[in-house]
Amino acid sequence: MNIPLHKPYWGKEAEDAVIHAMRTGSGTADGPNSQIFREKLKKMTGAKFALPVTSCTHAMDMAVATLGTKTGDEVIVPSFTLASTATGVMLRGAKPVFADIDPVTYCLDPKDVERVITKRTVGIMTVHYAGMAGPAFDALRRLAKDHKLWLVEDAAHCIGATYKGKALGTFGSAGAFSFHGTKNVACGEGGAIVTNDRRLADKLEIFRAIGTDRQAFLQGKVSIYQWVGEGSSYYLSDIFAALLNVQLDQIDIINKDRLHIATEYTNAWKRFSSNVQLPVVPRGMTNPNWHIYALKFRSLEARKKFVSKMREHHIEVSTHYVPLHTAPMGKTLGGAKRALPVTDNVASTLIRMPMYAGMKANELTYVISTAQKVLQAL
Repeated sequence: MNIPLHKPYWGKEAEDAVIHAMRTGSGTADGPNSQIFREKLKKMTGAKFALPVTSCTHAMDMAVATLGTKTGDEVIVPSFTLASTATGVMLRGAKPVFADIDPVTYCLDPKDVERVITKRTVGIMTVHYAGMAGPAFDALRRLAKDHKLWLVEDAAHCIGATYKGKALGTFGSAGAFSFHGTKNVACGEGGAIVTNDRRLADKLEIFRAIGTDRQAFLQGKVSIYQWVGEGSSYYLSDIFAALLNVQLDQIDIINKDRLHIATEYTNAWKRFSSNVQLPVVPRGMTNPNWHIYALKFRSLEARKKFVSKMREHHIEVSTHYVPLHTAPMGKTLGGAKRALPVTDNVASTLIRMPMYAGMKANELTYVISTAQKVLQAL
C-alpha cells in the first residue's frame, strides 16, 4: 500500500460542477458560482460577510491592510505557523513579533502574548492549529479587547469547526480560511475572508478588486466601477467556486469521516500515551473538524526513527512548521533573540499522520497496525 498524508475529497459531483462552470461561463470572478459560494459560507459560519479570494494568505494580507496597519506598527503572531501569518504584516511595513504557544494544542499562549505587547502593538494574528481553539482562546480575546488590539483569526485549518457553538474565524475582526488542496474543503488553491463588520467588509471588497468599487457596480449601486483606493487582484475563479460549492455541501460527510479516523487512531494508540502525546479536543470545541492528527514524541531522535520506519512501509507522515523565529527571515527580524521554548520543542518532535476523508477501511487498519508496531519498538 501507498498511503498519502492527505487527499482531496473530489468525486463525480465535483467533476460535473467544474465542467458545467467551464461550459457555461468564462471562469472570471464573482460569477454565479461565486455568489452561491458566498451565501453558503455565510450560512455555514454565521458571518454577515464572506468574500472568496485566491488564498488564505491573501485573505490575511487584505485583513492586515484594511485594518489600517502601517510602517512602525507591531503585530503579534505565533512562530509555530506558516509564513503566511506574518508576511501580510511585513507587506505593510510593520513588524511581526513572535510569541510562544500552548504545549497541548499548539495555539498562542496569551501569557506570552502579553509579555510582548508594547505601545507599538496594533493587533494579534492567532492560528487555530488543527482546527482547534486553544484552551485560553477566551483569555486571548479579552487581552486583545483590553489593549484595544484587533484580532485576526488565521482559520486556515478551520472550515466546519465550531467553538462554543460558533464558527471559528468569526470571533475576531476577520477570519481567513484556506481551500488549498491539503484542506478539508479544497479547490487546489483558494481561500475566503469573513467578517461581521460592514465597514471592514466594504474595504475588503475594494481591496480584493484592485482598489475598485467593482462589487458596488455588480450590485447596481454605481453605474460604472472605477479606481477608488488601494488593492490588488485577489479574485477567486468562478470555476474554483463551483468546486467549493460541492465541497461545502459535503462538509458534514468530510468532517464525520475525519472524526472517525481520529477516534480510531486515539483508541489504538492511547496505550502509548506515556511516550507519545496524542491530540486532545480542548474544552469549548463543540465541533472539531480534525484537520490534523499530530503525534508529539519525547525527542527529535524518536521522531526521526518513527518517520523512517513509517516511510519504509510506504505511509507518508510529515513534520510541520519550521518556527518562524528561527527561519532565515525570522532571524533577520530579530526573532531568535527571544526564547520560545515550547515552539522549539513542538517543532522538533511533532509528526502529522495521514488524515483524509475517503480513507478506506483497509488503509486505516494498515496505518494503525504499522504505527503500533513502530511505537512498540520505540
